[in-house]
Amino acid sequence: MPNTLATSFYTGPDAPTGEACEAQLRQGFRRLRFAPALEAQYQRLVVAEAQRPVLITTLSALIIWGGFAIFDVVRLDLYATWPPAPDIMVLLGARWLVLALLLACLLPRLSRPELLETKAFTVYLLLCLAVALTAVIYKANGIPSADTAQIVVVMAAFLPIGLRFYRALAASIAMVAFTTIAGITVLPPDLWQAQMMLLAVMIMAVPVAAVGAYLREYAHRRQFLLGAILLHQAQFDPLTDLANRRLFQRHAAAAIAHAGRTDEPLVLAVIDIDHFKAFNDRFGHTAGDEALRQVADVIGDTARRPMDMAARLGGEEFAVLLYGTGLEHARSILETMRNNIGRIALPTGANLSVSIGATALGGLETLDQIYDRADNLLYVSKNDGRDRITLG
Repeated sequence: MPNTLATSFYTGPDAPTGEACEAQLRQGFRRLRFAPALEAQYQRLVVAEAQRPVLITTLSALIIWGGFAIFDVVRLDLYATWPPAPDIMVLLGARWLVLALLLACLLPRLSRPELLETKAFTVYLLLCLAVALTAVIYKANGIPSADTAQIVVVMAAFLPIGLRFYRALAASIAMVAFTTIAGITVLPPDLWQAQMMLLAVMIMAVPVAAVGAYLREYAHRRQFLLGAILLHQAQFDPLTDLANRRLFQRHAAAAIAHAGRTDEPLVLAVIDIDHFKAFNDRFGHTAGDEALRQVADVIGDTARRPMDMAARLGGEEFAVLLYGTGLEHARSILETMRNNIGRIALPTGANLSVSIGATALGGLETLDQIYDRADNLLYVSKNDGRDRITLG
């Protein structure tokens, strides 16, 4: 099951639908890409999940890089050789530029989610350039350096630093390219052989790290789809695809509490299909299921705004929550719905009707209180001859 962050994402207003995720799962995603709308939803989740890992990675890089920058003063004996040679000045400039950028990444203005991948990609490329320059300048000046650090940087592109697989692959290849160019530009010919051996190891490290990253992202994308499908199945009625009772109660309780605090109007309607048991007995459950689906489609069309919700409460009973709607406006909406249900053309040739009880929120009420009142009004509609709306 998905974690808490993913769960809240799946139930948000822009949550991926179960149908879209099922279709994508059947189609596959070997290129690590979903359909455009689903891809955008997935990327929002990735950015949300990456916030903390990116912060930890940035802080770690800042500490390590800052340590090297301070150590340069001792290692390069800057106190005795100031001003240093031009190539050492380039090295120091690159070192402190990356340090400044890492610090800037912690600023709130540059920590916005939409900038995360661009920021991570830019910082990583500059880090690669600085590492490549550091290594070759150290070698050219006879200063010992750890070549393995460059191999670690190549593989680090595939860590959870906010990069998608293909961007991470491009960043990793860029590190190899920077090392190649820096070696050709700075190193004397007698050091090229050792540099070529290092490049060969770095090139081999790219696919090794990339395979693991590909499999990890593939598994994450699959989990994303399965999480949306499982939550959809847990919260929506499988026959009508309307919200089930559990989801409706949770949403309605929150909407009622919010409307009570903000003095917004709200109407709850309880709907029951008239004589549905007799319909089932006469035409069979297959025809009954088809009738429920068509009635649910009409009821669902009634609740299209973000805070509205239509639900199947069980059997032939439905509910509609209309947020920001007064009782008189709700009368018009519900009357249109009732008439549209009466015009449904069923394969059996029979016609259906519904009885409705609807009530408005009165002050700081609970869901149970407003539901009981709407349910009582529903029975008034039934007792008065059915196929009608009773408001109260």
